[in-house]
Amino acid sequence: MMREKLSWEVSVLADGVRHSVGDAVELRRGANTLRIAFRNRSGRSVKLDGFQFDGSGISIPGPRLRLYREGWTAVAAAATRRYGERDFFVDPDYRRFAVVDADDYNSDEPNCFQAENVVVLNDSESGLSLLAGFVTAADYYNRFRIRLDEGGVREFSIFVYGDGREVAPGETVLSEELLILEGPDGYALLERYAACLGDRMKARVPQSVPTGWCSWYYYFENVTAADIAENLEELAARRSDFPLEYIQIDNGWQSAYGDWLHTNARFPEGLRALAHSIAEKRFKPGLWLAPFLVEKNSRLYSEHPEWTIRTPEGETVWLDPWGSTELAVLDGTHPGVQTHFRNLFRQLAELGFKYVKLDFMMYACTPGKGRYFDPKATRLDALRRALTAIREGFGEERFMLGCTTVLAGVVGLVNAERISTDITPYWERKVPGRDRYREDCCVPNVCRNIINRTYMHRRLFLCDPDVHIARRDRNELTDAEVRLWTSALLLAGGLKLLADRFSTLEPERAELSRLLLAAPDRFQLRPLDRFDREYPAVWFGIDRESGAPALGIFNFAETSMRLQVTLPDAPAGMLRNLWGNETLKWVSGAPCEFQVEPHNCLLFLPSAQPK
Repeated sequence: MMREKLSWEVSVLADGVRHSVGDAVELRRGANTLRIAFRNRSGRSVKLDGFQFDGSGISIPGPRLRLYREGWTAVAAAATRRYGERDFFVDPDYRRFAVVDADDYNSDEPNCFQAENVVVLNDSESGLSLLAGFVTAADYYNRFRIRLDEGGVREFSIFVYGDGREVAPGETVLSEELLILEGPDGYALLERYAACLGDRMKARVPQSVPTGWCSWYYYFENVTAADIAENLEELAARRSDFPLEYIQIDNGWQSAYGDWLHTNARFPEGLRALAHSIAEKRFKPGLWLAPFLVEKNSRLYSEHPEWTIRTPEGETVWLDPWGSTELAVLDGTHPGVQTHFRNLFRQLAELGFKYVKLDFMMYACTPGKGRYFDPKATRLDALRRALTAIREGFGEERFMLGCTTVLAGVVGLVNAERISTDITPYWERKVPGRDRYREDCCVPNVCRNIINRTYMHRRLFLCDPDVHIARRDRNELTDAEVRLWTSALLLAGGLKLLADRFSTLEPERAELSRLLLAAPDRFQLRPLDRFDREYPAVWFGIDRESGAPALGIFNFAETSMRLQVTLPDAPAGMLRNLWGNETLKWVSGAPCEFQVEPHNCLLFLPSAQPK
């Protein structure tokens, strides 16, 4: 047993001085949990560098061990690594958003792996798994580092970042709470972990799953009011085929980042008229915003430069993420920013918007060379204080989708969360001299993250796997690749947003969208080969209503794949491949062999179509 042999030493780093268990440091144990308490006995304020957990005692030979590593943000790789491999090389342009500490991340050393929030060690021989994960995310972010060697786990360290927050004399601060679990089913451990985290953080999980249409993936930043009007007419006329709830206007409508109540020339009638036109067609209006970002030439910045994250010298920290626009970041710890968010989102609600997509929120907790207004604040504080103000302004009953944000840090504040990078109308971009980074926007990376993060769905929030792209125009995906993405969305459940121009959508491609909407959250899904490969190929679903099984076999490789699968426990019955003539007789425990062509999939369902 791994858990029984695992022992812990803990310490706290403050003002660069390490404190061990004693008068200032206490290890608090629960039934399956650990927490570190630090009391400042110095007689002066100190800056908290962080809490350190060091585990030892796992002597299972390294070559038998496999490790599931979770990421900090939605785009970070959620995947398994094995002995003999290196950790993922992070895109240098995205490094500080992909990992919690870019300076501390090391992907060069073999058998050294890093994760955030939760990690699972699996013994390939016994099948036992050990999970360590934080079931609170109220104050601090964390980093796991695991080094393997021939003899076992050489390092199992967890650092909870204090972010330099001030601890007053006599004040006691607590680390986040660490959960330790062991069992024969690593995926079941992740489900238990997510359920506990969701309970502790009071997760907001709506019963119904939103459906809708999103403007971004066809029109991108060039969207116009006329484009919205055209699709409104088409979707209203075809409501029986596409029973959508929301119409979401994505990036491209605003006059400037920061000036979120002012539209640009492509939307001359303003937000109120836009929301009214959507509601008039019996859809609910939805709106994209990047609430923390502020353009240099915006009204907001000219009026309140003091609201931005600033250097110790008092200068605004400027970003240039897309090479064309200088952007500052609003400081979520500033009282003026919190009031601004309450007022802004209250006004959006009054204008008629029922749904907001909040993008680029990771900037709130990556201050770079800047500092927060509140010296006692951490990065997580900055994000959660601001999101709390947004929720207070927008209202309890309206829907909030988090996008491009940290995962655990938004639990309890958003209704849904994007769990992957953006989907793309191409398989992947191959640039000479550039590797495929695991953060790249491409179909394989999106599919890897959404299947590996199914344990989050309905436990932390509703998962958003991103939109459905079915069209032939403005789309480089082959017919097989479109079917693969449709299959992934059908099995994954979660939000179902369409993103095509429906006046030009071919009937056979429109049918794929209709299939998705027929049962938007039909299956409870898990990967059967999570520990066997980086991109899981075997997706096993159970119909939430009938209990009948479903099986997806996905090939993300460039060559044909032959795969042996042992069918898990599920009611017996006949399944048919949605994309072919193959049938599958489901017998629990039976071995089956499948042949799948490159960039293709088989999708076996209890019937030829979703109910």
